[in-house]
Amino acid sequence: MTAVPAPRRRPRWPGVLAAVLGLLTAAGLISGIVLATSGLFELATWVAWATTGVSAAAVLLGLGALIGRLGRGWAAIGVLLGVIANPLLLVHGLGWIGRLGA
Repeated sequence: MTAVPAPRRRPRWPGVLAAVLGLLTAAGLISGIVLATSGLFELATWVAWATTGVSAAAVLLGLGALIGRLGRGWAAIGVLLGVIANPLLLVHGLGWIGRLGA
């Protein structure tokens, strides 16, 4: 009698990595705001650009993990944080909201 190997679990690391990048995006956004309010505008600009790149990586990796069913819960968190904490989308979104009341 031969033993049937158990089916291999799908790796979850892409989804977890997307969530970690999403958390880094949120941390970068917070640190950029703190730097800008402290008067360190040049450093805040560099942090904003780096945060935008990390955000793009979180969203792309998260979407790939969602499509590939590789840690979908974590991937959804990464995509959500990557979109919400993206500095460019945040500036445009808040500007749009501000124009609604004017």
